[in-house]
Amino acid sequence: MKARPAPPEAVAPGPGGTRRRRAALTREAIIEAALNIGSTEGGSALTFSRLGKELGADPTAVYRHFRDKDELVLALTDRMVEESVRRIQDTDPETVDWRAWLRLVALSVRTVYLERPAIAVLAATRTAATPAETTSVERIITVLHKAGLPVIAAAEVYRGLLDMTLSMTQCTAAWNLLPTEVQEQDTRAWAVTYAMLPEEEFPLLRQSVPRLAELNRDDGAVFESVLDIFLDGVQARIEQGAAGPR
Repeated sequence: MKARPAPPEAVAPGPGGTRRRRAALTREAIIEAALNIGSTEGGSALTFSRLGKELGADPTAVYRHFRDKDELVLALTDRMVEESVRRIQDTDPETVDWRAWLRLVALSVRTVYLERPAIAVLAATRTAATPAETTSVERIITVLHKAGLPVIAAAEVYRGLLDMTLSMTQCTAAWNLLPTEVQEQDTRAWAVTYAMLPEEEFPLLRQSVPRLAELNRDDGAVFESVLDIFLDGVQARIEQGAAGPR
């Protein structure tokens, strides 16, 4: 039997007039390519021209799936949310303490975003409003409400928890993208410049310098400390409400 020729849309001109097969361009393929480019080359490299080159397609073909880069960034944001949710999906909030579960949520978000720091810098401030995100928000508010907070207070805590998590994570992601020599310069500032401040003028700071130098880029320890302080405040609000009039 004679082989059927490839359809016109499946091939594209190659060098010397030859024809080469082009991979099918789908929304999912574009998202995967964008994650790869952003993770290895940085957010500034995330252009439709670069995506077309990565996918072996004309850049205009990307516009059939995404109107512009902003719509693509929202899709990447949704992917990050989906991955964060997936990592804790086997932990039922009904079987663990509300505080332990919220801690898992925050750490899951942080871990996923820091795996792709260039994407995190772009996505941390965005709201995708996709099913993955809205379902996650509903679940967090529900857990807080069952723990004893009124619905609106639970929503406020949700907003504070995610803003704190994403903003601190975005700072760490931005730091991770800095050149090594710039990171070392900041480290020297804590280890040397701060340590040489006049003690009579900065007595408490001088006492604190060794610990501050240790925490300089131990962002994970700082985040967990701030998270505990935040959750302490939530627990105090829950206990205050439980002790109040019914």
